[in-house]
Amino acid sequence: MRAFATKLDKGVVLSYTFVSKTKGADSTTRMLVDERRHLIAESVIVKGSATVAELSKEFGVSLVTIRSDLEALEQQGVIRRNRGGAVADQSVRFLPSFQERTSVHRKNKQAIGKAAAGLVNSGDWVFLDAGSTALYAIDHLQNKRLTVAVNSVYSVNKLVDCPNIELIQVGGVLYRPSLCFVGKLATAHLEELNFDRLLLGVNGVAESGVSVNNCLEVGIKQMMIECSNEVIVLADSVKLGIRSLARIAPLSKVHKLVTDKEASQEVLDRLCEVHPKLEVIVA
Repeated sequence: MRAFATKLDKGVVLSYTFVSKTKGADSTTRMLVDERRHLIAESVIVKGSATVAELSKEFGVSLVTIRSDLEALEQQGVIRRNRGGAVADQSVRFLPSFQERTSVHRKNKQAIGKAAAGLVNSGDWVFLDAGSTALYAIDHLQNKRLTVAVNSVYSVNKLVDCPNIELIQVGGVLYRPSLCFVGKLATAHLEELNFDRLLLGVNGVAESGVSVNNCLEVGIKQMMIECSNEVIVLADSVKLGIRSLARIAPLSKVHKLVTDKEASQEVLDRLCEVHPKLEVIVA
C-alpha cells in the first residue's frame, strides 16, 4: 500500500492511497494508466511545473513511463512539456469560479434545471451534485416532498429553509473554488446511502463517457453514480462531444441526458449510437 498527499492552496490537503497488486522492476505499485495520468496532471497543475525525475519518484514509475504520460497529456492540451519535465497549460491551470460558471449560458442552464427537476417525483431520495447547472434545478424542487443530499455549500443555502425537504449535507475536504466537499470523507459518507436519482453536473459528454476538468471531484462523483438507481446528466450544448481531463464514468452508466435546444443533432446521434438506451431530454 502506498499513500501520498497533494497540498493545494490555502492549506487543503488531499490524500490518496493505492493498493499494490503487482510487483516488478518498474514500480512496486501499479495504477491504471488513466488514473495515474489524471493524478500527474493534477500534480503539475497544482504546482505549476514538475520535472520527470520528481514525477517518477512521486508515482513510483520509470522515467520512460513518465515521459510517455506527459506526451499523452500534452496531446490532450492539459500540460506543456519542456526540457526535463512539464508546466501547466495556463488555460487549464486556473479554473473559472463557481459564480463565473453559473453566469455562463444562464438561460440554457435554467431551462435544463427546470426540465431535470421535472424528472424527480415527490418522495424520491435525490442526490444533487455541486455543478452550476444542478443549482438551477433547486428552484423547481423546493415544493416537492423529497430527501435531498448535497455536497455543495450553495445548495445547502438554497435548501435550508425548505420545509418539505429533508436535507443531508455530505461533508469532507472543502474544495474552495466551487465551495463543495470532496475527498475520502465525502465518499465514505456516501457508502452508507442509496438514492433514487442523481442530478449530475459534468464538463464533457462524449462517446467515451462523462468527464470533468477537476481531478479532485472525480472520486465523489463516481461514488454518487454507484449509489444511485438512475443517473441524470445535466449538460448544456457546449459540453456535448467534449472530453475533459478526468473521466468519471462510461456513457453506459448514464440513464438520461438533459441538454438545451442548441445541442447538435449529429453529436446526439453519435452518443445514442454508442449508448442506444440513453434517453435524451432537450429543454
